Amino acid sequence: MRIESVTAHAFGPLHDRTLPLAPGLTVVSGVNESAKSSWHAAIRAALCGEPSSRHRPWTGESWRVAAMVSLESGEVVAVDRDLNDDASPDISLRLGLDRTSFAATACVDQAQLLTVLDAANGLQDHLRRAAATAGTDGTVEQALQRLTAPVDALRDARNRLREAETDLTAARREHARYLELSTQARSAAAARARLAVQEHGASLDALSARVTRLSELQERFGDSPPSGLAAQEELTQVVNRALAAWRAAPTPRALTGPSAAALEAELRALPDFPVGETALDEELRVVASAYATASAVAAAHNERRPSPRTTAEPSVLRGLATRLDPAAGARLTTASIDVDTARGHQDEAAACAARTQVEADVAATRVQEIAVPNPFLRNALLALSCLTSMVGVLLFLTGQQLAAIGVLVAALVAGVGGAMSRGNAAQREIAIAFAADRATAAAQARSVLFTADRTLAEAEGQRAVAVEAARVHDSAVAECASLGVPADRETLWRLANRPAWEAEHADLVSEVARTEKAIRVELAARGKVDAAMPVPDLLVDYETDCKVRARQALMAAHRPQLSQTLADRRQAEATVAEATAAHTRALVLLHEAVTAIGRTGERPEDLLRAIAEWQRGWDDLLREAEAERKAWAELQSLLASGTLDDLEATLSAAQTHHATLLEAALRYAACAPVDPSLAASADSLAATVAEMARSLPSVAEAEEAVQVAAAALAEVTAEVEAIDLASRYLTAAREKVHSTIAPALEDTLRTWLPAITDGRYVDAAVDPSTLTVRVCAASESWHQAAHLSLGTAEQIYLLLRVALAQHLASEPCPLLLDDVTVQADDSRTRALLDLLLQLSADRQIVLFAQEASVVEWAQERLGERDVLHQLMPVAA
Repeated sequence: MRIESVTAHAFGPLHDRTLPLAPGLTVVSGVNESAKSSWHAAIRAALCGEPSSRHRPWTGESWRVAAMVSLESGEVVAVDRDLNDDASPDISLRLGLDRTSFAATACVDQAQLLTVLDAANGLQDHLRRAAATAGTDGTVEQALQRLTAPVDALRDARNRLREAETDLTAARREHARYLELSTQARSAAAARARLAVQEHGASLDALSARVTRLSELQERFGDSPPSGLAAQEELTQVVNRALAAWRAAPTPRALTGPSAAALEAELRALPDFPVGETALDEELRVVASAYATASAVAAAHNERRPSPRTTAEPSVLRGLATRLDPAAGARLTTASIDVDTARGHQDEAAACAARTQVEADVAATRVQEIAVPNPFLRNALLALSCLTSMVGVLLFLTGQQLAAIGVLVAALVAGVGGAMSRGNAAQREIAIAFAADRATAAAQARSVLFTADRTLAEAEGQRAVAVEAARVHDSAVAECASLGVPADRETLWRLANRPAWEAEHADLVSEVARTEKAIRVELAARGKVDAAMPVPDLLVDYETDCKVRARQALMAAHRPQLSQTLADRRQAEATVAEATAAHTRALVLLHEAVTAIGRTGERPEDLLRAIAEWQRGWDDLLREAEAERKAWAELQSLLASGTLDDLEATLSAAQTHHATLLEAALRYAACAPVDPSLAASADSLAATVAEMARSLPSVAEAEEAVQVAAAALAEVTAEVEAIDLASRYLTAAREKVHSTIAPALEDTLRTWLPAITDGRYVDAAVDPSTLTVRVCAASESWHQAAHLSLGTAEQIYLLLRVALAQHLASEPCPLLLDDVTVQADDSRTRALLDLLLQLSADRQIVLFAQEASVVEWAQERLGERDVLHQLMPVAA
């Protein structure tokens, strides 16, 4: 089969674009974003349909591709697919494949290659997947997948059995709970009946006690109330009123501190608030501070007045100050000492350099005097000694003893001569080592001498500079003496700057006068004027007046506090007076109460004691009267609910109702004693039991459902066992397919692998059971194909796909390859391209690539049956 052309009417970024394909090798090249992968997917979609949704058109709703295909029989097929509603046939069926097997063998895209390269077992997985799709009406793998459906039915049957068993367990549990609640409800009803008997018995006893008590009280009082203590109640009120007044009366307290009259006198003696400032004003303080600062600065500046006076020009004085250098003599002394020290070091270094140079010369002469040993002479003598020794031994063995002795003596002489020829070698080596050491010491001594010479030169230069500085200083001192000024740099600078000092001093004096005037103006504004008094004394006098006014103001500030103290004192004295009056009135009432009860006393303690003794006797009478009153009140309360006859009738009716309750309780006599607290839940338990009885599941129906589910599970289990047997037969068939495909793959790899790998790998093997691929190197070592480099694994995978396409298709199948050379180096890329060109002689191959080397190869090697398409980037 051969694809003549493909037209992308609306596919990804492509719109109304046609790609013609050559009968041999078609190379489609382009940079990224030039739609290479889109064309690859479009060709596959045109043949087989069902493209990935990521290839939908970028714009518009139409999704359509078309292709022209020529079959080996001569038939030309035109395909026009509407991918939104695809009703066109699968063209790969004409090859004996289907869309799945075509994608697994003849169509290689980037995603498949990346999977092979990223996963360690990717090569094996892809190979097995491709082999599993061999067939036209479905594959073993698809059959095995279809045979998994009954497993769901088995799971459903097991679930239904578990649900039925769960329902049966729940029904039995609900039935047991129903029986348990029925027992609890009967026990609660028994508890309620017994509790009703107990409660009604208690109320019956209480009613009987009320009837007995009413009868006793009527016999005691009849219809007349008890006599009271009305005559004594007025006296009790007098006593209680007196005690209440005494307890409520406050105890007068003694006041301390000055009296109100003394506080009034102190308040009248306080002075009035003064007029005028009581503290130094902040503005005046600032002006005074400015005056003090200006005066201090002017005085300090006056102390630095330049002296003595001189007629010399300021420029002359500045020049003398610049030339003066008091440290010049000390530097000259230091420089002279440094020169002497450097000269001594230079002399020592020169002597050491001369001595080491002489020693080096002597050592070199000694080396030249010792003769160089001749190694060739020594070796020749030793060899001659060995040879003559062997000759002597041979002569001795042949019986010529005299000749042998002569030869051995000659050998001994030659050996001794050879050994002694190296006698002066060790001495010469020692002499050479000593001469090298002395030469190194001489070089170091010369370096030290050079450093000493440089240090001496630098010291002499420093001394010359110091001599010049001392000369300039001495001339400046002599000139200062002639001008009558001290030879001091700071004094000379001040004398040179005297005009500036005088101007600055005049400014400072002017500032002092200005601030003094400001102070006098501020003081005059505050009423302090005295032109004859100096400003500092005037400020002190004004500050003293402020302190006096401040003390007066402080005393006057006590007036509000003292006024409040006087008001508090007056209120306290009024309170004490009121307390004293109340205490007196309460004491009068106590006297009156004691007199009324017939007792006597003067002090409050005696009066209270007399009242307490009277109250103790009176309490006994009150308790007796209170008991009579309570009994009468109880009788009235009992009669309020009915007469004695009414209560007796009520008691008779209650006794009859109690007999009825006892009869109801006897119905639960068979029940064991229960907790009385269950009586409150009797109604709720009865309602719950009734509700459960209406919705109680049937245990018999649940058992029948379990039997039905078990029978259904047995049927499905038998079906699953039959399907499992069929699966084993299908698996055996798949293994047979693997055993058929594996030899074909091996033959193809053996043929093409050496050329692709440049002879690095020469043989291959495919495991029939797992389709694991191994390759043999030229060194006869075997390796897993999945463990090789990325490029090699990619090339092996490509060769296997080509082999599968040859083996499985019923006629030559086109190969669609997308970026299959990205992991190969240049040499393997060219080898792989040469192989594809060779394979394109009997099948159509479409190769998509982006490498420039592929384009160069195509331009160089493609023939008349081939074509090169170079794509341009599509518009975004």
